[in-house]
Amino acid sequence: MKFTSGLALFGALASAQVIIIPTGPVKGPNTLVFKEIGGVPNNECLTFTNNGNIVNAACANTHADRQVTPGKILGTDVLIVQRSFVSQFRPDLVGKTSCVAFNGTSFLADDCARKDILFARFDVGNGRIVSNGHFACLSGHDSKAQVLTDVNGLRCSQFTVTAVAPTRP
Repeated sequence: MKFTSGLALFGALASAQVIIIPTGPVKGPNTLVFKEIGGVPNNECLTFTNNGNIVNAACANTHADRQVTPGKILGTDVLIVQRSFVSQFRPDLVGKTSCVAFNGTSFLADDCARKDILFARFDVGNGRIVSNGHFACLSGHDSKAQVLTDVNGLRCSQFTVTAVAPTRP
């Protein structure tokens, strides 16, 4: 009769590495302010309103509502919104991390934990904000400085970015 020691198996398991993959957003090293090339004069920077919509406003680099941090969620590129939200306007975002998302018609701030939305990313190569898994892109602004979306990705705005120190939301 032959006996096999469980010690060898235990030693192999003890030396195995456990890799923990975060399920929530992981921020990249730089917080950015996005300035639309050809945007509304003196109001070219993307800004998140109280209700999570995106408009162009003055480039106040120290304001959290203008700051976005590229990051990842489970390997997917995302844009994490720096500002916080209040229950009067967006009760669904209070105390949550918000990401720029595409809901099928427009880009806005939404809960990074949602599974039924497409996140936006910054395409550094051409300076565009685009939707992951869709052709949509930010495509300029209307007369009220509200950003527009081209769901076909044919007329995309370009943005320059400025790295800034993150402002507390």
